[in-house]
Amino acid sequence: MTQAAGTAPAHPARLFQLDGLRGIAAFMIMLYHLDIVYRVNGLFVRGYLFVDMFFLLSGFVLAVSTEKKLNAGIGAFEFTKARFVRLWPLVAVGAGVAALRAFSIGMADPLTLLLWLALDLAMIPSLAGSGPFYRFNGPQWTLFYELLANFIHALALKKVPTRAMLVLALALGAWLIHTVQLHRSDTMGVDAPTWKTWWMGLPRVGFSYVLGVWIGRKYKDGLRTPGLPWWLAMVVPVIGIAAVPSLPLTTANGDLVFVMLFLPAVMWLVAMSNPPQALKAPMEWLGTFSLPLYCVHLTVLVWVSEALGRDAWVQALAVAAAMAVAWVFSKLVSFQSKPTVVKAKPAG
Repeated sequence: MTQAAGTAPAHPARLFQLDGLRGIAAFMIMLYHLDIVYRVNGLFVRGYLFVDMFFLLSGFVLAVSTEKKLNAGIGAFEFTKARFVRLWPLVAVGAGVAALRAFSIGMADPLTLLLWLALDLAMIPSLAGSGPFYRFNGPQWTLFYELLANFIHALALKKVPTRAMLVLALALGAWLIHTVQLHRSDTMGVDAPTWKTWWMGLPRVGFSYVLGVWIGRKYKDGLRTPGLPWWLAMVVPVIGIAAVPSLPLTTANGDLVFVMLFLPAVMWLVAMSNPPQALKAPMEWLGTFSLPLYCVHLTVLVWVSEALGRDAWVQALAVAAAMAVAWVFSKLVSFQSKPTVVKAKPAG
């Protein structure tokens, strides 16, 4: 039965349906990059908007599962270090696969490529003012900003009262509106920063992350509303991303409606859904698999297109190859998160 609004049992330790949602987001982003690389002009030309879902989910999950530990005394640097250790395998896998391609095609001389790889593995962004935020693997930029958001969360956001958190999210939303209108789409953060553009990724990350924290706190405090059947809740984001290009809105306005209204509603509906326990393991696996898939898919799609062209059968092969490479790394490297340890405070 669906819980009535405002009433709730104790929240579960893990909402495995959100793992499923994370997996859906990763697949939509892969299909967006397929569209770009292979010039498909298909249904998922705005799939980049699911990057904002990652930030929303990150804020929500940390508010539900980790904020109590942050308030128990974990320092911001200690927490961010733990998060860096958690995320670095994604950096290594993504940059490593992309570096193999760069060496194979002779993108630059070997010493330059090794320097670039060392910088990317150290998560030092490109300051060239042109090209991607990271030299080898474009999607790595989101990991940098997630770590930045985690650091600010541990340093300051944990102290912000819930009501003030909503005010902060609204202020960041106003900044996001200004930035998207200026940029003409919600694609900020992907490119190497310049003196004029370095700040543009901040409202994109900040709005979704802070709003996710606020929603997570409301969930943790016991807010519940009626939900959708679990399968429909999972289908809605796919329908939404396919429909957004058809809205009678500019790209900027359509992106803002999707990010600021649709994505938070979708995440909440998925959280309120009640999938059968038989789907717990598959959804948790999908959430874990989405991590290496997100980090390797773009390189694989580009590499296959360079080798075989852009025919339809090549597209299918490229998607299969990206999933296969991600699956191999999911077996070789552990992407499972470990509980953050809280050290007991000394007496007195």
